Amino acid sequence: MTVERSGFRGIFTGIGIGIIIAAAAAFFFTYKSEQSAPDMITSQPLVEDDNTPVPIRENIQRIVPSSSTPSSRPVLEGLARQLAEKYPVNSPLEQARNATVFIRTSWSTGTGFFVSHNGMIITNRHVLEMRDKDLEKLNQQLEKGKKLLARERENIRYLKREMPLIRDQKIRERIKADIRERERVYQQYAIKQKNFRKRIKEIESSSPVHDAEVILVDGSSYSVDSIIMSDRYDLALISINAYGSPYLTARKGQEVQGKKVFTIGNPQGLRHTITSGIVSGYRNYNNTPLIQTDAPINPGNSGGPLINSKGKVLGVNTMILRDTEGIGFAIPMKLVFEEFGNYFSQE
Repeated sequence: MTVERSGFRGIFTGIGIGIIIAAAAAFFFTYKSEQSAPDMITSQPLVEDDNTPVPIRENIQRIVPSSSTPSSRPVLEGLARQLAEKYPVNSPLEQARNATVFIRTSWSTGTGFFVSHNGMIITNRHVLEMRDKDLEKLNQQLEKGKKLLARERENIRYLKREMPLIRDQKIRERIKADIRERERVYQQYAIKQKNFRKRIKEIESSSPVHDAEVILVDGSSYSVDSIIMSDRYDLALISINAYGSPYLTARKGQEVQGKKVFTIGNPQGLRHTITSGIVSGYRNYNNTPLIQTDAPINPGNSGGPLINSKGKVLGVNTMILRDTEGIGFAIPMKLVFEEFGNYFSQE
């Protein structure tokens, strides 16, 4: 009877370990592939409490119609014309949509927008670069999964050793069935662990310049020519080889509190999604001014524009406040020009 109790106890031990492995694997794959466009945590807390902000990884084409053109529709050239042929521009928001891009790296996705006619794009730094501490978290979870799988493997071996000693036929059949199921689940998560380890290696060896891809509203894809990272803010300036790109101009001065605003981005891979809200307020964190908005900012919106109804860009969407709804933040365009004003003109 002692042996039978031990074997029966082994069944429940194995089940418990399986639940732990499943939970760990679920955590692993919150760091998903580019199809689901997740954003990693890349910013410091905005407030002195447990609410930690989570990053969420178009200047208007100003071509004046010629006097011989009877229509008031602007005459577009180059890339702006290419995009408008498939995605017509009939409003400032549609102009802004065409000037917004989808950015994909080897480990994440995000958003950006053109700020010049020659292919200069603003985005968040965290869209292009994973911080060392975030990479360390992934490696810690990889090691945790390794230990859980090793523990489960020992549990399976234990059940196999104990099974011949059990005299009760029904219990023995239950243990056999349990072993088969445990081996199936073990192999499933062993494969996930292997893929997770491979993913981390890809991230560690990746280079934003070589691995980043810019995808436009019409689905056309461009490699990145250059990247300049800001040392002070969650901002980056990238360039692609493009002529006549549609672009956003910045609104001069602040938008009044309560004014309606819009975000354009790629939440969860849903490309070029437009959402709306208002300017909720203006905040200051670590001497950095931020625009607060309740316009939805979801994973994949990082680096996208916050614009007004005239299509003028106010800021760069960068983060949300954890465990809240309707509290998002954008970096004002004033700081963008402060960082990268030498590379494109402020209009």
